[in-house]
Amino acid sequence: MRRRRFAHTTTGGVLSRILRDRRAVSAVEFALLLPVLLTLFIAGIELSQALTIYRKVSHTANALGDLVSQVATISTSEMSNIMAATTAIMTPYSATGVKLVVSAVNYTTSGGFKTAWSVGQNTTAWTVNSAPPITIPTGLISDGQQLVVTKVQYVYTSTFSTFMQDILGGTSITLSDVAYLRPRVSTTIAYPSPN
Repeated sequence: MRRRRFAHTTTGGVLSRILRDRRAVSAVEFALLLPVLLTLFIAGIELSQALTIYRKVSHTANALGDLVSQVATISTSEMSNIMAATTAIMTPYSATGVKLVVSAVNYTTSGGFKTAWSVGQNTTAWTVNSAPPITIPTGLISDGQQLVVTKVQYVYTSTFSTFMQDILGGTSITLSDVAYLRPRVSTTIAYPSPN
């Protein structure tokens, strides 16, 4: 029968043995990388979701302006139908809080841009006979012409709101887009019953 000998280990020997030990290195590396990988995964999901919704917001703004610019006169019922149709573009995302504004804006070289009429849904319409509350790029129209301006805003609330609060300082992001179109069938568009 052979006897085992137990060597006396010193502190230096234990330390060198620990430094040479490679067991569970992968588990330690995974534990260190897991928070970074989860952050990238969640950020990727949120970014793709926000970009998809922004594309819908942009499409809604363009469709709203496109539908209004195709007529010479628009009635209140037609405007309600157009607003409902453009809101449906946001599907499958909730459109209950989508803010829509469609306005006809006249331009003169002496007076600049002035709102001829405006309709708002879930927000206030622009004030008639005053300058629009947004900056309209110059060169879109010339003196005496009219421009259809639409603005759409959507408040995107993150699924990971606590996570977004830590990164962005808020649980939601306001996505908005503005579209500019000229009237197609006439020089101006009449709306007898603006809000």
